[in-house]
Amino acid sequence: MTVVNMDSNEKRLLLVFAYLLTWLSGAIVFVINGDRDQNLKFHSLQAIFLGILITVIWIGSFLLIPPVRIIDYLVDFLLYLYGLYVGIQAYSGRSISMPVIGKLAGR
Repeated sequence: MTVVNMDSNEKRLLLVFAYLLTWLSGAIVFVINGDRDQNLKFHSLQAIFLGILITVIWIGSFLLIPPVRIIDYLVDFLLYLYGLYVGIQAYSGRSISMPVIGKLAGR
């Protein structure tokens, strides 16, 4: 296997991409570059765990009565926006560890 060095711009774009589709794009970044760069590994795992959390909350919303579902969808949307915020901050060079999820990703 040939290791290709990434330039910093490509790495920064991958950090944002990891959060775009949460668990799916996080998994792509993790599989392709997770073993080469600790920062990419951390953020891709954090995006995967965030996507799993959003999915579990979304599936759980089907057990709730309709008026409460709206609140649940709002929580999902806000979590997604928070993930994008973390990705943008990582792009800017500031690494943010999410509460609980960041500890899991950092292991």
